[in-house]
Amino acid sequence: MKKVLLSLFVLICMLVSVRNVQAISFSEGIKDSKPMALLIYANWAEDISDVMAMFKVQEAKYSNTYNFVLLNIASEDTREFNKKYHIYPNLPYVLLYKDNGKISRYLQKSCVLDDSCFTERLDFFTK
Repeated sequence: MKKVLLSLFVLICMLVSVRNVQAISFSEGIKDSKPMALLIYANWAEDISDVMAMFKVQEAKYSNTYNFVLLNIASEDTREFNKKYHIYPNLPYVLLYKDNGKISRYLQKSCVLDDSCFTERLDFFTK
C-alpha cells in the first residue's frame, strides 16, 4: 500500500512540475524580452523523461533569466513555429532564443542531459 501511495505521489509531482514549466506558449515566449529556452519534444522520443527532468532543474536555476517553454511537435504552436523555423530530427532538443527570435542556438540532447554543458550554454547565451 505504501508503494502504491508513494508511486501516486511521485506521478502527481511529475505532472505538476511538467505543467509548471509551460507557463507561457511559444508565441508568447518569442515576443517576451527575456531569453527563452524551448524544449522541442515528442512523447515517444528516447530519453524524454530524463530530458524533461534536466529541463526542470535548469528552470529552477534560471527562472529569473529565461522563459522555459515546452513545444510538443503535435501541438497547435508547432504550426506557428514551423512558419519561421523547422523541426530538426533527433528529438528532444533545446533551442535558445533572444531578441524576439532573431538569435537562436541549438542544444543537442547530449548537452541538455549534461548539467555542466546546459548550464554553460545558458550562461554564455545571456552575455
